[in-house]
Amino acid sequence: MNNPLIIDRPELQSNVHRYGWAFITFIFWLFYVYLWLPLMTLVAWWIGAELFNIHFIELHGYAGLHDKLGLYGAIIFIISAILIGWAKIEHLRFKDKPRRKGSVAVTDKEIAKKYNLQESQLAHLRLEKSVIVHFSEKGTIARITGFSPSN
Repeated sequence: MNNPLIIDRPELQSNVHRYGWAFITFIFWLFYVYLWLPLMTLVAWWIGAELFNIHFIELHGYAGLHDKLGLYGAIIFIISAILIGWAKIEHLRFKDKPRRKGSVAVTDKEIAKKYNLQESQLAHLRLEKSVIVHFSEKGTIARITGFSPSN
């Protein structure tokens, strides 16, 4: 059926237009699959329940678990005892020691001395909205632009 009112010339579309619509189509297909997730989950759960029944009940898989239950319990007990013992030792080691020490406050004088500035220059730098600091190869301040010390 050839309808003259429908123009089918995909080669006239730009790549942006073509790939844009392909991406939107892909997103809607993902959304469509997402809508089927509850049913897929129900089917997966049913298959898992069937497999559990076959392997655990009909093939007597619980007998193997019953044999290993003591070993698993002993392993869990040993790991728990080690972790609790380690925590108790660390508690006894550090219970009376200060845990965190505050950092030492650095004064303006020390900062100014470190960067070879005067304290008044440092105070003016803090008041500026924007400054550019240029450093030399040795790591010292070479120059500061956007700063006027006469403010």
